[in-house]
Amino acid sequence: MKNSIYLFALVTLALTACQHEVSYVDDGKIQTSLTDFYNYNRAVVENFTVSSVSGAVVTTSHGSKIHLPAGGFVTEYGEPVTGNILITVKEIVTPAEMILNNMPTVSGGLPLESGGEFQITALKNNRWVKLAPGSILRIEIPDRPNVSMTNMQVFNGKTNSRGEVDWIPNNNPGNFVVRDSMLFAKSSLFCDSIEWINCDKFINEPTVHFDVHPGNAPSNDSTNVFMHLTGRNTIVKMNWTQGLSYFTSDKVLPVSSTVIGISIKNGKLYAALLPVTVVNNQSVTLNFEAITEQKLKERLGQLH
Repeated sequence: MKNSIYLFALVTLALTACQHEVSYVDDGKIQTSLTDFYNYNRAVVENFTVSSVSGAVVTTSHGSKIHLPAGGFVTEYGEPVTGNILITVKEIVTPAEMILNNMPTVSGGLPLESGGEFQITALKNNRWVKLAPGSILRIEIPDRPNVSMTNMQVFNGKTNSRGEVDWIPNNNPGNFVVRDSMLFAKSSLFCDSIEWINCDKFINEPTVHFDVHPGNAPSNDSTNVFMHLTGRNTIVKMNWTQGLSYFTSDKVLPVSSTVIGISIKNGKLYAALLPVTVVNNQSVTLNFEAITEQKLKERLGQLH
């Protein structure tokens, strides 16, 4: 399997102008597990060197503009940060990216429709810094295909012990999403914290119970199953039922969808993509086939 490349690089904070770079690393490891697969295919981290005093506007490769407030950062002890800081951004937008990063759009088990997931961090002299109290970050979000920004709100990601992110609504004053208006040319998200931020909305429709049997999956212990809702920027991850040997969820919608299974065994990648119409209390069985990483990415890129 071809090597993927990725690097989280800390750069010298010596420049006064905003600089944009994309970094990679080639670690030469073979993917022996799904954890390896996600690590090698996760979204590229984009690095920006900016002035913490004057603030800046940085533009991601997906076209989002992140407005960093002037004098808006403090240390973990609440001390003002001066000079240059390193801003890192990981942006996850498409259904394919959500699957490849193992980042489903779910809040408390309920499906969400996403306008974009962001991981934003700030460092000064290799130490994490945070937004100062009262400071607000703005993310200007370009139009996304098949995504309606109506009723979007701000969510922050909470990572559990397994490294999975659950999206929690941020209802603090000043945290909201504004659609195109006279003041803002594009939809804008305002948030009082960094780290994981999601522009999302709940899908207020009845959910149903649905099961997915792994069929000929080469390794149940190294298999994940996701569901993409056709026409929506939504990915639900199915839950493995230990002892019952199938995947299940009672939080999917009775709509046209695609079930995606990914499995790894002996360093080889296997996948199954099955279009379905979800019916309450029904199930499907997957048929896995060996696949190259590039071919899987091409097929996932067709999800819309």
